[in-house]
Amino acid sequence: MNAIVSAGDRLPPCYGMDSVQTFYSSEEQYGRAAVLILAGAEAVAGLRPAIGAFASRLDLFSGRNADVLLLVDDNPLWLCDGLAGGVRIVDCGAFLARCGIGAHDAAVLVIDRNARLASRTDPALAADPVAACLDCLDTLPNEAPRMVCQPAPAIMLPNLLPPAMCKDLIGRFERGPAIDGEIARIDAAGNSCSVVDHDKKCRRDMPIDPHEDLHRVLQTLLLARCAPEIAKAFQVQVTHTDRILVSRYDAGAGWFHRHRDNTADNVAFRQFALSVNLNTGDYQGGFLQFPEYNDHGYEPPAGGGAIFSTAVLHAAAPVTYGHRYVLLTFFHSDAAEIQRQTYLANARQTVEPQWLGR
Repeated sequence: MNAIVSAGDRLPPCYGMDSVQTFYSSEEQYGRAAVLILAGAEAVAGLRPAIGAFASRLDLFSGRNADVLLLVDDNPLWLCDGLAGGVRIVDCGAFLARCGIGAHDAAVLVIDRNARLASRTDPALAADPVAACLDCLDTLPNEAPRMVCQPAPAIMLPNLLPPAMCKDLIGRFERGPAIDGEIARIDAAGNSCSVVDHDKKCRRDMPIDPHEDLHRVLQTLLLARCAPEIAKAFQVQVTHTDRILVSRYDAGAGWFHRHRDNTADNVAFRQFALSVNLNTGDYQGGFLQFPEYNDHGYEPPAGGGAIFSTAVLHAAAPVTYGHRYVLLTFFHSDAAEIQRQTYLANARQTVEPQWLGR
């Protein structure tokens, strides 16, 4: 597949007609997970056993609040022969083409409620594609519905970084030099400065050099996966990242008390913060808090992250056991980049402003 290659990639829009000549749009799918069986025109016949297996277990998918759809390309006889056993069939050839599915190709995708890829299976190679999809659905982040009176304005996204990359970043941190995390502060003369203050923040940081290939890979990946969500939720087009850090919060010596991320002049250009958990389950505490809104703890799954405005008051709760590893960065727009460059020019600086951890 071309555009959809790994967990976390967002699917392009899908439009088509189903087998009873009803218009289908992926807009009606948003908000529910789904299994999408993608079949090129010449691949459909060979998929009938697999489609029948999905059709016979639709109750297991509905019990997980997930739909099952067969997406085909220009195959009206298949659309009308009624052999899908309750699986909705949609003729949407343009969508298949955008997903890199040709006439002889097939794939089974699991997507989350936000139309982001959770897994991709080759039905010709999988021993039991139905079981694989059910297992994947069971791993998607989920919580029981409840009434919420004061939600924090934060976006929680799983699958921003793949597990192997999370593991590599943790290993890189342990091998490389790390320094005390600093905070932005206004001194007595009214100037912006960076200081170490363990009463406010206690964390070890390792910056990723902007000239490294790894920095470029992370920047490209995170912008591709986060910018559309920021535009959708906040109507801001972010195009730049600030420094990228790998950080560690240690038990008894890992916290960042209440703060905002854009209050000093040299970081006023920052618009949105991103905190990606590189591990979960082997530490306690360390969750994000948004005390202006509620007393909840926010903890994305490993590889997942939280995005929120830098103007929102937030904190990283103390780690009480183990080590919490995170990747941290900030996003900003073209207009904010001009603001950053103007600050540098006025300050007569010739290097990037000091990176300030969150």
